[in-house]
Amino acid sequence: MPLLSSSKKQLWVLSTILFLLPRNSPAAEDGLKAEGLPFHELPPLRVTASRGPQAMEFPHLGIHAPLEPFGPRFGDTFATLPGLIIQESFGGIDPPRLSIRGSGLQSAPVSRGVGLSFNGFPLNFADGSFNLALIETTWIEQAGLIAGPAAGMPFLGGSLSVWSGAGLFSGQQSAGAGFGSDRTVVVSTQGSLMTDSLQPAWAAAAMRTDGWRRHSEQKRESVLTAVRAPLGEQADLTVQFFATRPRFQVPGPLIKSEALANPRTNSPAVLRDRPRRESDYAQLATRHTTRGVDGHLSFGVAGASHHDEFRQLLPNGITTTSGREIALFLDGRRHWDLAREQQTDVTVLLQTGEWDTRRHRTEGGAKGDLMGDNRLRPLTLTTALDHRIASTDSQTWEIGASLITARRRIGERLETEERPSTALNLSSARAAPRVSWAWTPVEAATLVLSWSRSYEPPAFDDLFFTEGPMNARRLQSKPLRWQTADSYEAALHGRHGRVSWTSGLYYAPWRRELLRLTDADGAPRGTVNAGRTLHTGWESSLHWSLVKEEDREWILRGTWQYAVARFDGDPVYGNRRLAGMPPHSGEIGLQGTFPGGWFVTPGLRWQAGKTYADHANLLSHGGFAVWSLDLGRTHHSGWKATVSILNLFDRKIITSTAGVLDRANQPETTAIFLPGAGRRVEARVDYFW
Repeated sequence: MPLLSSSKKQLWVLSTILFLLPRNSPAAEDGLKAEGLPFHELPPLRVTASRGPQAMEFPHLGIHAPLEPFGPRFGDTFATLPGLIIQESFGGIDPPRLSIRGSGLQSAPVSRGVGLSFNGFPLNFADGSFNLALIETTWIEQAGLIAGPAAGMPFLGGSLSVWSGAGLFSGQQSAGAGFGSDRTVVVSTQGSLMTDSLQPAWAAAAMRTDGWRRHSEQKRESVLTAVRAPLGEQADLTVQFFATRPRFQVPGPLIKSEALANPRTNSPAVLRDRPRRESDYAQLATRHTTRGVDGHLSFGVAGASHHDEFRQLLPNGITTTSGREIALFLDGRRHWDLAREQQTDVTVLLQTGEWDTRRHRTEGGAKGDLMGDNRLRPLTLTTALDHRIASTDSQTWEIGASLITARRRIGERLETEERPSTALNLSSARAAPRVSWAWTPVEAATLVLSWSRSYEPPAFDDLFFTEGPMNARRLQSKPLRWQTADSYEAALHGRHGRVSWTSGLYYAPWRRELLRLTDADGAPRGTVNAGRTLHTGWESSLHWSLVKEEDREWILRGTWQYAVARFDGDPVYGNRRLAGMPPHSGEIGLQGTFPGGWFVTPGLRWQAGKTYADHANLLSHGGFAVWSLDLGRTHHSGWKATVSILNLFDRKIITSTAGVLDRANQPETTAIFLPGAGRRVEARVDYFW
């Protein structure tokens, strides 16, 4: 294929075709309404802004897009969301590097910098960290992305909200099974019943795969049950139980030459230490919602229990964490003047808990000497207040602020003469103001300008680090300051005929950015507060219905984001780019539907430009263009069959790195690169009733 051997210039030309494919989803829309989540339609894009576990409409802040995933792959599931940069780890349920505007990209797996919620309930832990392997992608019907600081959330990158079909109480049932390369098996079922009283919903999913690399077996089982009870005509009560058990081996990084020539291999360190991760997570949550002409009020509580054992390579050791958490949340809206769209919104989210964490040295993949035993007590409280009013028929203002309070307590339970105590007690509070102006000069276009200041406290993983000789690592802690950013944004949304699009620029000076570093041997150096850094970029998408007839349709869609994060006058690195983020990335697809329910979708995912592995910009990998092909048939009786071919031309690529380095002193022998999976074939059959 000529495109696969094209130059960077040709890829640049191709990437200017910007599109987004949202698929109409009545169930998803009903779910938003049922949960009291108002939205603003810019057909065919559904644009909202999240407010903690709830949502409000303000068109520049986020995009909701229905999704149709095969099963376990996080990256393939969320590729259509503009502004979300996903760099796969090993191609399955293992957490990828996820970044919104460069937030949290320093660590692998990424564990902070983005807010997460599932069916309206928080998935972040109380210190702001998260484990992406806990998201059951098989169920996801709709996802919502807010790129940039979100009202009421202490994350500089933004937030990602996902909804399952069962969580939306659609009244539909389904069951399906998928089979694919590397002995991948995925089975799932979900559904709900609509009655005059209780409305139950359920879902279950399981997957197994050998993985495409050696030492990369993966499995996950998940269950979801929920019930909604109407309480009169204007109120309801929802109760949800969600549990998941991901297990996966970690095949580890390679040197650059091996990643491209022999991507299925493992490094000697992986063969020695046999890294893997096993997690258990259960959440029981409830919400009460009241709606009326003057607004709505929703409040609830979520309790979670989690256990995680992460066996990493020798420098990091083996970490075992068990914790219990509780989250209290409230979301309300008051309409003061419907004619002038005058309204006030309030959001409160309190998360706290207690964790027990133990870290051992690694001895041949088994637990060695204990080097850390701590009790952790996180607390994060965020209160947001926003007021919106239409000053004229075409102009709307929104002014608001958040008060963020956070406490991080580390208790020491391993007294030793080898190192000082790791005990810490950090607490602080910050006020985060924001203002937005939206102008709709014509019905088909809206311009939005905004400014916001946001803060993010460190997570516990930031406060800990290991040091010392490889065979005698010891655990240490250090206090860190909050990172902060001022974000300036300009976005334009529009639609003309069968074309709809969105495009936005952002400029965000950061201060005291939390950068997590390792040395050239992979040993962690811990997280540090950098000086001034600068995050800038452009996010865009477009949806174009090329052909729309009674029995056939062709839709062109895709996304493109340009993002640069760099130092700003650093005394060591000057204005060099921060490691870990590709400057250009996007997704392109052409979907055709035909008589009889047949469909075909060729697609292209790509990255362009150098992605650096170290802040000194001495070690990097290039971009790639990988084709995929989906084809199948949806039958009127309820059956749907899909065959997917991923990495159609079996390209050998590098998708990401295992963390980032401060400085790569020996680029040729530094094992930090993660190769992308080769060609994979997958088939899935679903039945809906």
